[in-house]
Amino acid sequence: MRLISLVYIYVIVLTACSYEPSHLNIPIDTHLSHQLIDNHLAINVDNSGHIDSRGLAEFAKKIENVRILALGEQTHGAGNVFTLKTDLIKYLHKHHGFDLFILESGMYDVREIVQQAKNGQSIKALAPGNIFYMYANSKEVTPLFDYVNEQLNTDNPLMMVGFDSQHTGGISLTGLVTDLTKAQQTIDKAWVNSSQWLVFSSQIQQVLDGSRERLSSEQEKLFFTQLDKLASNFEQHENGFWFRISKGLAAQAKRQWQLGDNRSQQMGENIKWWAEQYPDKKIIVWAHTWHLTKEGNNQINAGKVVSDAFGDAYYMVHFSGEKGQYLSYIDLTNEEVAKPKHNSVEQLFSQTKSSPISYIENKGLSFQGGEMHVFSNDYKEILAASEWATYWDGMFILKKITPATYQQ
Repeated sequence: MRLISLVYIYVIVLTACSYEPSHLNIPIDTHLSHQLIDNHLAINVDNSGHIDSRGLAEFAKKIENVRILALGEQTHGAGNVFTLKTDLIKYLHKHHGFDLFILESGMYDVREIVQQAKNGQSIKALAPGNIFYMYANSKEVTPLFDYVNEQLNTDNPLMMVGFDSQHTGGISLTGLVTDLTKAQQTIDKAWVNSSQWLVFSSQIQQVLDGSRERLSSEQEKLFFTQLDKLASNFEQHENGFWFRISKGLAAQAKRQWQLGDNRSQQMGENIKWWAEQYPDKKIIVWAHTWHLTKEGNNQINAGKVVSDAFGDAYYMVHFSGEKGQYLSYIDLTNEEVAKPKHNSVEQLFSQTKSSPISYIENKGLSFQGGEMHVFSNDYKEILAASEWATYWDGMFILKKITPATYQQ
């Protein structure tokens, strides 16, 4: 009787809000649905699709004690998710002291791009072929590159760095081995000048070139032994950047040769290292949701490493949408957002809320026995409410997902 009463009250409330109850598919999980409706943050956007100042300010209040804010994405091709993330980064940099921006792209590539930008070059122009292509070529992301450029030589720059442990950009292909050699030469000149180094460095170049052809058993064993020596040398001489690059090269080789995949774990170690280099800076990380979740999905991921290291100072945000399309980063075709299923957050908000964007924070919600779920990956796979707090701290729900505008 109690459940019937709750459903009846819920229908009455919706009727008062000018919704037609006969057209609604009321979620079974009425307790959690009431909490979501009562506690969500409604966010408006202007005519160009950007968040209004009130919405930005209200979100900022929720993360006032956060040092590392992680902004995920279900897929690398939702244009208005890119715009939302860009708006958040700009606002939080201008008004709340988030001065370090860590992007899912190669550590070496991004470092070199920013250095060239400091010398007058355009990040937006340098990005294609060097930064992950869905960011470099999406119209909705490039304004952020312009913003970083504009801030570089001010009193309050937004520092941009990469954290990917694999290096596939053109700058890495042409320059990483040369710079790695120079860095190691200051530590072990004899090794760098030997024929053994010549073979070793050429093998590193093969990895950077994307070769999936494995070395002979003896050569492979020696290759990883030398990578360990390389990393150890850099660590002993406190050259953290090249130590992290060395660890990334080992992870990249193992992944390409299908010997194992600890790419995301090494990405987390890279974020951790950047945070340690700038202990007084507040940080925003931009990457796929499943790199940033606070627990890995069948592996140790980046978010797990950072969450373990920084605890509650790490705050992870997920993004979803009620309908629409996104650009597939696999073949650059538009894919449909799946129709929200019964008892989903997307369905609930599509029936009850009219704001373009809603933000839901886990804090204060009761998930015990809850059956609600939300899209978790590619706007198709779902995750039950009982698991939300395991992986993230809050999520944005957009009325309509729009595909990224890919610029060739």
